[in-house]
Amino acid sequence: MSFLPPPTLPKSRHVSPVIPVPPVTNATSFTFRTTTWQADGFGFDATSGEFFTASPTALVVMQCLAAKMTTAQILDRLTSTFDVPRRSAERDLESFLAELEGMGLGKS
Repeated sequence: MSFLPPPTLPKSRHVSPVIPVPPVTNATSFTFRTTTWQADGFGFDATSGEFFTASPTALVVMQCLAAKMTTAQILDRLTSTFDVPRRSAERDLESFLAELEGMGLGKS
């Protein structure tokens, strides 16, 4: 399974060192649909036995979705966590949400 990579920054911009992404909650894990996700991006679906990994960006989005945040709130979270323009974050979020929807994992 593939999730979107972190947003790509233009080559002319200075890129900060990678900073660990703080979770939406203080929990070390959270459940999104039937998969339990660890803070490091490792996911396990106990119903199917499948294992997954998620990029830091995908993990933030799924944490936000699990916390029932709106699209605008998710965009705020992405732009405050990652050095990415809002327009790019919005495009990537729309694409990722469509990918989740295609897998039957969209917002409920």
